[in-house]
Amino acid sequence: MSTTRPGTGSRLAVSNNSEMNRIQIAGAILVALLLVGLFLHELSHFYRYGHLVPLGLHADVSITTSDDVLGVDGSAKIYRARLTNYGILPSAIVVCKYLVSGAPGTDLNYVVERWDRQSGKWTLVSEWDFYGYRLFCRPAFEVTQQHLVSRRLWPGQSIQVGEGIPAQLGGFHIGDDGRFTIFLSADGNRNNAISTAVFRIDQQVKH
Repeated sequence: MSTTRPGTGSRLAVSNNSEMNRIQIAGAILVALLLVGLFLHELSHFYRYGHLVPLGLHADVSITTSDDVLGVDGSAKIYRARLTNYGILPSAIVVCKYLVSGAPGTDLNYVVERWDRQSGKWTLVSEWDFYGYRLFCRPAFEVTQQHLVSRRLWPGQSIQVGEGIPAQLGGFHIGDDGRFTIFLSADGNRNNAISTAVFRIDQQVKH
């Protein structure tokens, strides 16, 4: 026959309650830190790109300048698109892997579009469609061993999409709006595509 010393049960209850409180406090601190980290991340992204970022795949455009662009007098703006996974799970995309003069490379299928104010629709900018998105991952000059590959983009991982220079390539006039649209399955399917935020053009080819 077992006996319990007086007060033992109450001490065990107090100990269990204290342990539970510590777990709850630790959990609350962890959630608070995650929320603070998310807030700082959103704030940093808004400061850099001018908009908030959703969970999951997201495409952004960064703008740099160069004074050494062929055919452009002075400083030229270079628009570069990048696809990043801001989600908590990996995302599958289809890329083209190839060799250029023996060096490996990876490309995503994308187009650059201009907003047509008359039709109220996005239109393809053919001057920026270097190889033709419909001919993506096909044989080209000095490019060999092209093949489509399914790839996982892990949380926090990003991949360069493409770039263009309005003052060199044309296709835009000052005041036009443009965007990059990326085909995640590399087949030109717009139902499985992501577009960047709109960027405003302030340079054009000088004739």
